[in-house]
Formats: sequence, structure tokens, C-alpha cells
Amino acid sequence: MQKNISLSIPDPCGERWENFTPTNLGGLCSACHKTVIDFTKASDAEIVDFFKGKPAHACGRFRTDQLKLYSYSNDLKKINPGFMLLKAGLLSLLVALLNKPSIAQGESVKPVTEVSTLSVPAEKKSTVKGGFTVSGVVLDELGEPIPGVNVLLKGTVRGLATDADGKFTFTDINEGDVLVFAFIGFNTREFIVPRRTEAATISITLELDMVVMGELAVNEIYEPHESIFKRVLTKVKSIF
Repeated sequence: MQKNISLSIPDPCGERWENFTPTNLGGLCSACHKTVIDFTKASDAEIVDFFKGKPAHACGRFRTDQLKLYSYSNDLKKINPGFMLLKAGLLSLLVALLNKPSIAQGESVKPVTEVSTLSVPAEKKSTVKGGFTVSGVVLDELGEPIPGVNVLLKGTVRGLATDADGKFTFTDINEGDVLVFAFIGFNTREFIVPRRTEAATISITLELDMVVMGELAVNEIYEPHESIFKRVLTKVKSIF
């Protein structure tokens, strides 16, 4: 039987995700003391599997493209009662965890919002007059390269764009200069050029800014039913 679930957030949360206390499910909001589940990296199948159980008062963090209509099939012939009981127990435990504060799982690192230097050769005097070269790659939150990202030298009109593999090479810059990475749909990032070297290789991760948080409205908007005549006809056919 085909079913459809529509996900929406009628009243988006105005809190900042980076201020939440990290938990094993997502983050704990200090304002409402609820755990907000991070679905931004979940697949459609994982989202459907979670919301098929109709969890009450679930708060989530979603990409805007994930707030949509989901269709799934519910074949009663393939249901395993033992498995369903186990699943219901696990779901009840998860809902219980959502309704009370969670303890942060130690200090958490946020790699998706950090700019990391992959390798910087040992410092030595540059032979390039006026500056040196910084090369690198720009990635999204899933580690995929982003082509066409604007890389600008802050305070100037100098700039370039990343290639098809998300890579770039910026020449003739100096220690303390700031490179600005900007792309539509992502938060802008800045990178301060480190100590003077002849070359540096860096990795920049951009985070999507099209993210919505808040309590979810889960609606089953359509569920087709067979007519009585068709159900009777099906049962008669199954006899033969």
C-alpha cells in the first residue's frame, strides 16, 4: 500500500545551531531544553523510516530540500511481528530521549565549519617577490568538491573561481592576508594566510546556509484504499 508523508516546520527556530550542546542525536537547545535531531546528512530512506513511526513533538534540523513530500510502500505481507515490536520499543526509547535534556558526549569538534591546513612546508625565505602561493580545495559538508566558488583577496578586487574539482591556486599573497570563499547557498568563510612560506595547501569546508530548525509537522496527506469489491475479488482470486 502506497503512503505519503509531508514534512514541514511551521514555526522555524531562531536559535543558532553552533550554540547548541552537541549530543549523539544532534544538539541540545538551551532555550527550550529539547534535543534537535540533525537530519541534514540523512538519506530520504532514513528520514521516511524515522517518521513512519509518527514520533510526537520531534524537533529537527533539515536542509530546505528535505522538507517535502515522501512516498513509501507499506506491504503488510512482509511485516514481521517480532521485528515490529522491537522497532516500536526502540522508537519509544528514542521519543523518551527527545523529551529530556541530553548530556553532551564530551568535547565535540565541528569539522564542517572549520578551515584546516592539510600541509604547510617548513618555513623558509621566499624567492617570490611580493608574496607566495596558496593552493587548495573547497569542499561541501559531505566532502564533495564545489566548483565555481569565488575566492577573493579581502579588501581588493583580486579574485578567481575554483575549477571543476573544487581546486584553486592563489598567487602573490602575504602573511596576514585574508582569502574570502563565497558561493550561493553556502555560508561565506574567511581564511587568514599563515606564516610566510613559498607554498601552502589548504582545505576549506563550506556549510550550507539553507538549513531550517524547529518542531516538525508530520502529515499523512494521502493513503489510497482499495474498494470493497476489489478486496473481495482479490480474496476470491487468492483461493484459486
